[in-house]
Amino acid sequence: MTVYDALEKRHVMPRAWDDWSGYRREWSQWIIRLCKQDTSILIVGAGACNDYDLAYFAGFFERIYLFDLDEKAMQEGLKKVPAARRDRISLLTGDLLSVYPKQYQEFCRRIQEEVNRRGKNTDLSGLADDALSMVEEMYASSRRQRKNMALPHADYVAAAGVHSQINHMLPWIWEAYMQALAQREETVFQRIAQENCLLMKEVNDKLLASAGRRLFVSAEKSRAGVLGGIEGARQALDDLKSRPDGRNLQLTGRRILPWPYDLRQGIIYEMEALVLTKNASV
Repeated sequence: MTVYDALEKRHVMPRAWDDWSGYRREWSQWIIRLCKQDTSILIVGAGACNDYDLAYFAGFFERIYLFDLDEKAMQEGLKKVPAARRDRISLLTGDLLSVYPKQYQEFCRRIQEEVNRRGKNTDLSGLADDALSMVEEMYASSRRQRKNMALPHADYVAAAGVHSQINHMLPWIWEAYMQALAQREETVFQRIAQENCLLMKEVNDKLLASAGRRLFVSAEKSRAGVLGGIEGARQALDDLKSRPDGRNLQLTGRRILPWPYDLRQGIIYEMEALVLTKNASV
């Protein structure tokens, strides 16, 4: 098992439905209040829909599209909807980054080989050079894979806690090795942050192109008790707030919502929720 495989298990949040109830209620009700009934909505990065009241949505929207890499998680979310309304919901799979498990596993294997040879005496600058070479290969491949990817069109589009997760695995892996070696090396993190500036603009382009009326985004502004912004979310929020032009696109809503992501580890995020409207009359 690679470091990637171990880290992937951290995505499993067995208590999320209960812990996120307040956040889910506020986020879902805010969306409903700003949408028209019998329209369509696309939920990007839907997962198991622990941050959406999917049963409530199924009684309000005529059509719901769930988009996520993990179809199994979306199937779990679908179970929360009364059977009579499940035909309103379509499940769509896709990856907004397009870097695949075998690529992360190979990255870990090659880094691990060097660490196994030298242990705590590993030359970190040389290891970073090797890592950066692989990172460049992965990013170049992912851009080619994403070139023609488009999200389906819907009246409304929503994405919550998504931007920070799109390109999070590489820094997770690198951080794990830094901790194991008890050393620090920042150039790999800096390269990932640089990519996020471009990637989050691209993702926001796709979200806005998909939304016929409004785009709803909730992203991590900060983590309680921890200084600094959240990679991916920071770039995404800055980009979205720079988009409105007062004519074709307007920022018509903004709220701060607490998200108790993992209460057992004391991880609580302050979410900045934005509404971007293409037509202020809808």
